[in-house]
Amino acid sequence: MRNHKKPRRHFNIIKASGRPEIFSKNKLYQSIQHSGLSPKACKNITEQIASELNEGFKTRDIYRKALHLVKASSQVAAVQYSLKRALFDLGPSGHNFELFVSRYFEAKGFKTKTCQLVQGKFVKHEIDVLTEKNGLRNFVECKFHNRLGIKNDIKIALYVKARWDDLRTGPEGKLLKEFYLVSNTAFSTDAITYANGSGLKLLGINAPTGRSFLDEIKEMKLYPITSLRCINKSLKNSLIDKKIILARDLCGRKDVLSQLGINDSIIRDIMSEVNILCEGNR
Repeated sequence: MRNHKKPRRHFNIIKASGRPEIFSKNKLYQSIQHSGLSPKACKNITEQIASELNEGFKTRDIYRKALHLVKASSQVAAVQYSLKRALFDLGPSGHNFELFVSRYFEAKGFKTKTCQLVQGKFVKHEIDVLTEKNGLRNFVECKFHNRLGIKNDIKIALYVKARWDDLRTGPEGKLLKEFYLVSNTAFSTDAITYANGSGLKLLGINAPTGRSFLDEIKEMKLYPITSLRCINKSLKNSLIDKKIILARDLCGRKDVLSQLGINDSIIRDIMSEVNILCEGNR
């Protein structure tokens, strides 16, 4: 009788929500692609990790394995791979994320204000980020989630669109050009379909389709301060308190770190990492 090699059985991994999911090598490969490494490097890392997994592995452990291997190839790639986590680390409140979104629009040439009250036709609305360019305004609603894996569903899109309708028929509606919904997580298929049809602009992990919010952040080198690997959470919070929201805000700003009592050796490490991110060298 001829011997046949048995194919490797399917096995479950445990998601952040605690739910099991069949491990997909293709999904792992696609996530590693976000690092910007070459297809060959992404495939090699995927194969190495897949060979080490078995039933019950947690997605956070898989992420750590992948991050370790990506970082061994490129520091910039490691930052790009962990960008979703860096946005998440701007929490626990959504205020820092609003500041980050404000800086994103400033980088695109807008003047911005945060936490503004604007009169609609019927009621006043608090606008997370108000942007202005050429006399026209965009109103931006920010949805920050404290847990990975939470999607923005159709109810959130409907709620934001209802606010938009009240505001654009209000006394300042003639100045309103677009309404954005920006999140640190993904949008459901229904939310994307509705937004595309209604004119609501989405920015998130999977939006806009084809060139997401994350893609733009990478292209514009708008890495949040939480992207830096060589500083701890306490220091990151201290920098955010000083309105240092982006890693590039530290370019040429050793004085900020000195004022926080950081020793020269650590400052050199931090500035080295900042310069790598600002310049994009791998």
